[in-house]
Amino acid sequence: AITFYGMSTFEGPMLSVKSVNALSHYTDWNIAHVHGGALGWVGFMIFGMIYWLVPRLFQTQLHSKKLATTHFWVATIGIVLYVVSMWASGISQGLMWRAFDETGRLQYPDFLETVTRLIPMYWVRALGGTLYIAGILMGAYNVYRTWKSRPAQYTEIEVEVPPMIRAAKIA
Repeated sequence: AITFYGMSTFEGPMLSVKSVNALSHYTDWNIAHVHGGALGWVGFMIFGMIYWLVPRLFQTQLHSKKLATTHFWVATIGIVLYVVSMWASGISQGLMWRAFDETGRLQYPDFLETVTRLIPMYWVRALGGTLYIAGILMGAYNVYRTWKSRPAQYTEIEVEVPPMIRAAKIA
């Protein structure tokens, strides 16, 4: 999560630089940036919080640490494939839309020609997204099995209230 946060935080300001923005505007590069932040940073933070919280909430051990590790690696490979393929397709789009022939006309005037060239990158994007979703399903299964192994009766945990908070409640 921190790696994707760093990448997105670096990439965002870089995309605002005029010369870079001229190439990336309206391309898949922006999609890669947003998904790297949303799925890479926020998604992995959520996964980590769920894996930390669920055993404590249900007062049991996590069903499978090995499955959690597999979830992490499958989702990581998935999001990397997704983002890198979108970077490549975004740069390709930007360069194709700016290409001129020797007469000064657009080299690729037909929009469909650009889309056709990007189809292999879209297949990689689909594979990456599928792997990411497969990781989510692994995590959901792990959480479900953890929930199933919860005790029939939860033990009550007494938490001592710090004196400062106790004094604030009295006042």
